[in-house]
Amino acid sequence: MPVISVDWWKGNDRARRQELVGELTACVSRIAGCPEEAVTVIVRDVDPGHWGKGGLLADTPPDPDATALPAPHDTGGQQP
Repeated sequence: MPVISVDWWKGNDRARRQELVGELTACVSRIAGCPEEAVTVIVRDVDPGHWGKGGLLADTPPDPDATALPAPHDTGGQQP
């Protein structure tokens, strides 16, 4: 009896939730070798103000003064 929990941002409509539930159910049923009726999917809609990433709430506007530094180039241990 697989149980799948999905937390995603609030705002997805019923059709998108149905598609998600259907696709996850089919995939897990196939991989686990169980009937689709045995798969439970729980979808939680989370308000961006209740979701944090990188130390900030998701509904925090981007900082216009922040400048992203480019990722260092991987030289494989060789000096550029």
